[in-house]
Amino acid sequence: MMNKRKNRLQAILELLSSNSIGSQDELLQMLALRGFMVTQATLSRDLKSLRTIKVATDLGGYRYVVPSASGHANVDDITENIPSTVQSGTHQAVMSMAISGNIVVLKTRTGYASGLAYDIDQLAAPFILGTIPGAADTVIAIVAEGTDRGEIFEYFRGFLPDDVIDAARDQFL
Repeated sequence: MMNKRKNRLQAILELLSSNSIGSQDELLQMLALRGFMVTQATLSRDLKSLRTIKVATDLGGYRYVVPSASGHANVDDITENIPSTVQSGTHQAVMSMAISGNIVVLKTRTGYASGLAYDIDQLAAPFILGTIPGAADTVIAIVAEGTDRGEIFEYFRGFLPDDVIDAARDQFL
């Protein structure tokens, strides 16, 4: 039974890495074509165990991604070759940036918070300890104490819109 689950999880990872899948129904159909007949509840548990998230696509929809290979003991190392979905270029959905102490608050258009948090985590900035996405339009990034605000603004230049960075910089520097 465990081998069957492992095979199913591997199939899910392969499907998510090579397709833009935006719904569980779509994923259920693709799994069925590979011989995996599962319920929506089982698929939901599988997606949770793989720590998948939904991120916004450039076309306005959403897709499932697997953010990291770490911590998935049930899947061994099958997630290593999944390509990153980190956007190249500027996140135009970011509307504002504010800094309070060691917390950076980013406001986005509705629905973009998870994708932005994922992309920030993928940057692997040495001074960003982690991110917390809100349900829809807010990302909180925790910055290491003592990090210079100017360094934060410069790090995000090219990743966030220049007008957002400039407005935040004008307010806080």
